[in-house]
Order: sequence, then structure tokens, then C-alpha cells
Amino acid sequence: MKRIAVIAEFNPFHTGHAWLLSQVRQQAGSPSLIMVIMSGSFVQRGEPALFDKWHRAAWAVQGGADMVFELPAVYSLSSADGFAQGGVALAARLGCTHLACGVERGTAADFYALARAAKEVRPCTGRETAGRMQTMAMASRIPEETASLLEEPNALLAAAYVKAIVQQDLSLQFWPVLRQGSHDDPSLLQPFASASALRRELLQSGSLRHLRRYLTPEAVEDIDALLSRGAYADYDRYGDFILLQNRLLTPDELRNLPAFNEGLENRWHRCMQESVTYEEALAAIKTRRYAYSRLCRMGAYTLLSPSRHLMDQSYEQGPQYARLLALSRNASPYIKEIKNRLPVITRITAAGSLSALGREQLALDLRCTDMQYYCFFSTQARLSRQDYYQPPQIV
Repeated sequence: MKRIAVIAEFNPFHTGHAWLLSQVRQQAGSPSLIMVIMSGSFVQRGEPALFDKWHRAAWAVQGGADMVFELPAVYSLSSADGFAQGGVALAARLGCTHLACGVERGTAADFYALARAAKEVRPCTGRETAGRMQTMAMASRIPEETASLLEEPNALLAAAYVKAIVQQDLSLQFWPVLRQGSHDDPSLLQPFASASALRRELLQSGSLRHLRRYLTPEAVEDIDALLSRGAYADYDRYGDFILLQNRLLTPDELRNLPAFNEGLENRWHRCMQESVTYEEALAAIKTRRYAYSRLCRMGAYTLLSPSRHLMDQSYEQGPQYARLLALSRNASPYIKEIKNRLPVITRITAAGSLSALGREQLALDLRCTDMQYYCFFSTQARLSRQDYYQPPQIV
């Protein structure tokens, strides 16, 4: 039986995601099992997800997945390479045979070529961002037609997945699925809308008035309720928390956090002290050398305080557990089989048997959930310790 992993954020889950899962199911045939590995309370952009992870996981199962596991935050708050490294390692430990990924174009062979080229490129420094320089170096090592894939928003992440598979010598087969629409299209003029466009419209209008056609029926019903309760991330509030935290931190304290190097902690500290909003501070720190997404992740590090040791050890040893968020009733028998490979967490109170690294990874996940809830729009929605009270959603 094919067991297909899909690494995602589903922030929020929409009809384009449901279409992708349906294509995976159709192409895989029967019997097959779709296991989603989903970012939890924080996403790779370095901010809280718009809605909580249990609703997003349930929407994914209602939309075609068999089970949803949480990607530990130490990976979901990493660069593309770290995100991919954790995602594919967890997929392998879950027993997946394939890794499916939506791409604008290209074949599996193309992405293996990109991954081989990326593996040959040494880290570089200079005035331009390292990511851009590495992309140019990769393009010089492969045919022009394959190199043109690097212009597509999903190609670099897909190549990172394949590079991680090769580096870890995993038996996962990479499976590109051609997307419908672009993942970062800001418009609402296509058959499918991007998650970023949906988030922007939801936050601006506070309603689903123009968005229902882009969301699954289950998500529409739940989002209506979440919006009315104010149970969604308030990013201005989140920015205020980061600005306050950074007015309290010293450059020496910043230097001990992941990604603060090359003297950036001094520029960061000065700009945070001189700015009146988080967005203003980020704009002042931003240069061609530092990608905006990296700066946003660094902002999250200042608030959540992951140690360099945690990050380094996690990249070396991989995810230490599988946190189950949601599953279909038909998939329940497979959980016992997965438990033979690695610990499966369904209740936080039963997580005491984890390794020391696993306990550190899980502690960061819990901090992320507490911070996400504390950033919700309504005071009544700002609950704590929800990881202790929320069981996996059975759909």
C-alpha cells in the first residue's frame, strides 16, 4: 500500500488544498494512505498561524487526508532546508513510501537534478542574500530549462525536500503534483485562491463574504464561528509582544539565540529600540543580505527562546515523536503500527517517556500554542495550556 506524505501549513485549508489531496488519492489508487505533516501553532513565516492547529487538521481530514501529524515547531520555524529536513525525516519515520508536493511544473527527475546541484553549492556570503547567491550557483550547474524552475515559488522548497531525502538516504520517492494556480497569488480571480490571499481578505474584512467559494464547506462553517468568537491571530498584538520583548533583551542575550550572528544582533537591538512598531523595526533591519522571512523567524525566536543546542540537535537527530492532531475513523488501525516506529503523542500527560531532546522539542511546541492563543483577537479566546486539553480530532 502506498503511504503518501504531504508536508503543509494549511493556513487556512482551502479548496486548492482539497484538490491537491484528491489528485494524490486518485493517482495513488487504492489502497493508499495520505499522512499530512502540518506546521502547528506557528508557521515558517515566523508568526502564529491564523487559526488553531486542531481546526486546520480536522479540515484537512474532511478534505481528503487520512491523518494529520504536527511538524515540531523547531522545524516549522526553520529555513527551507531545516523545514524540509524535519518534514521528510518525520515522513520516513511514519513509514511513508512517497512524498507528494504541489509544483507549478517539472518532473521528479527535474527536482532530483535541482537537489544534486544544491548539494554541490557551498554556503556563500556577500552583499546579496545567501539564498539568492546559492540559487544563481545552482542554476549554473543544470540545463537552462531545468534551471528556469527556480523562478517558481514552490521549486526551491521541492528541491529542498529532495535534497533532504538524498542527504538522509531515505527510501521516500518524491512525487510532484502539478498545481492549479500559484501559492502566493494575491488576487481572488482564479478558480483557487492562495492561502495568503485568503488570510489578507479575512483580516481586512473580518468576514467570509467573498471567500466562501474558495473554502470547503466544513471550513466555512468553522471559520464563521471562529471569526465571531475572535479566535484568530491578531498580528498587531503579536508584533507588540515582540517589540516589547526586544526592548528588554540585550545584544548579548540576542547573540545566544539561533540565527543571530555576524553582528546582526547589534543592528537588531538598535532598530528595535528606535522603532515604534514591529513592522517598522523589520523594515529598518532589512537589507539585501537578510531575507524578510528570516528576520520574521528571528523575531519569533526572541519571543519563544529556542536554544541553539535544540536547533542543532534537532537537525542532527530528527523529530523524536509524532504528535497526532486529527485522523479519519478508517485510519485508526494504522496508529498502532506507527507506534512501533516512534512515539505517537495523543495526550501530553503521556509524553514523559520521550527522550531529552523530544521533551525539549515538545516544550517549544507548547510555548508556540500558548503564544498563539494569547495573540488571539478576543480576550475570551486567549486560553492557556490547550495542548493539555485538546484531543486528536476524529473525523
